Amino acid sequence: MVGSGCDTHNTLANVIPNMSYPPEPFLHLAAGIKEVVKAPVLHAQNIKDPNQATRILEGGYVDMVGMTRAHIADPHLIAKIKMGQIDQIKQCVGANYCIDRQYQGLDVLCIQNAATSREYMGVPHIIEKSAGPKRKVVVVGAGPAGMEAARVSAERGHDVTLFEKKAFIGGQITTASKAPQRDQIAGITRWFQLELARLKVDLRLGTAADAATILDLRPDIVVLAVGGHPFLEQNEHWGAAEGLVVSSWDVLDGKVAPGKNVLVYDTICEFTGMSVADFLADKGCQVEIVTDDIKPGVAIGGTSFPTYYRSMYPKEVIMTGDMMLEKVYREGDKLVAVLENEYTGAKEERVVDQVVVENGVRPDEAIYYALKEGSRNKGQIDIDALFAIEPQPSLSQPGDGYLLFRIGDCVAQRNTHAAIYDGLRLCKDF
Repeated sequence: MVGSGCDTHNTLANVIPNMSYPPEPFLHLAAGIKEVVKAPVLHAQNIKDPNQATRILEGGYVDMVGMTRAHIADPHLIAKIKMGQIDQIKQCVGANYCIDRQYQGLDVLCIQNAATSREYMGVPHIIEKSAGPKRKVVVVGAGPAGMEAARVSAERGHDVTLFEKKAFIGGQITTASKAPQRDQIAGITRWFQLELARLKVDLRLGTAADAATILDLRPDIVVLAVGGHPFLEQNEHWGAAEGLVVSSWDVLDGKVAPGKNVLVYDTICEFTGMSVADFLADKGCQVEIVTDDIKPGVAIGGTSFPTYYRSMYPKEVIMTGDMMLEKVYREGDKLVAVLENEYTGAKEERVVDQVVVENGVRPDEAIYYALKEGSRNKGQIDIDALFAIEPQPSLSQPGDGYLLFRIGDCVAQRNTHAAIYDGLRLCKDF
């Protein structure tokens, strides 16, 4: 057995290449070994596509391939190949949510397949048709939670309409894919696009559904997955209301042009803050990323944060920990960001052209409260049943009108995996 070595944080990223790497980045090394040994050679690094595997084997580069993460993403990969359902394979996107959790001593979960590792709990990979009545299901919001809710409901055999106010699906996945090294995450959305079309979901893009629009469809079930908005208003002294700070979403989505000298303040320390800093540096900006945690990106897993550091250090991005953004004010044509050391209280100022804040998500709740009182269940999810992977009791209770549920970021901030998990565990029993 030949490994690539992981004696430093930097080299650990080479062992399980994430989405910043090209396909099979070290195949040439395995092929070189095959040329000089008589034993069969198996190679396993970033081989995620059956067509890719076929090309490698038919080219004689190695004798066998390993596709571990590919099977974590879709344990039915081989069965789907045999049945000619290659387009239905949920292809690994290299997010490394699985391996990063394993290295933390946690269960191995997949960013896009919420059933993996939860089979023992009764979370299904294959969604069975409902034996009950066919229902009219309306899902609002086509981010990860909404796409999964619509897919699972359609697999159950229901009549599903999915509203999305933007001209495309994907939600924050689409935003994330615009950062350097993150484009492969869009593969999650591409799979959902194919599945929603296969299942004949009525997808209504560019439609900001309100209560009247939803109720006109006479739904039996309404699932709200409308997400939230960047939580810039948490600290009024940041000056979001006056336009003194902008969100990471604004920058990545191209709504706001990058400044020349930019301070990024990240309270979350996961992918978005690091992605927007990398994005800005890639555009030629002078960037300092500041966090009140011990270091930028501290919540990113061990196989993923090194690839950010590799990209950002050569671009001379300054990374500053233990500093809180206290306030922002304008001075002439510049912005002054006042930082405070979390431990000493000492203050520092940065004079910049732009301040970008990544402070997570605040749920959008207006449409929920517009529909709540008219719903049979008053918009309540039975949390005990949800956590136990059991059907919602309200599904079997008699009554007229619609049931109302909300999932994803419009309940509380969560990551892509948790949003998809919401959609699966709620809707599998519709």
